[in-house]
Amino acid sequence: MPKKQSVDPDQPKRKINPALKYSGMAGQMAGAAALGYFGGRWIDGYLGYEKPVFAIGLLLLFLTSFMIKLVKDVSEDK
Repeated sequence: MPKKQSVDPDQPKRKINPALKYSGMAGQMAGAAALGYFGGRWIDGYLGYEKPVFAIGLLLLFLTSFMIKLVKDVSEDK
C-alpha cells in the first residue's frame, strides 16, 4: 500500500508552466467569445430580431468580463 505524503503548509507551491497557463487562457477567451456570440444569436432568433442585437451585446459583455478576469489573474502572478 502506498504511503501518503504529508503536506507541509510552509512549503511553497509548484509554479505552473506559463506557456500552459496562457494557452489555457486563450482557450477560455475563445470559449467565452463563442458562447456569447452563439447564445446571443439564439436569443435574437427566439425573439425574432433581424439584426444581431443580443449577439453583439453578449459578445462584448463576455469579452469585457474575460478581460477583467485576465487582468486580475496576471496581476496576481507577481
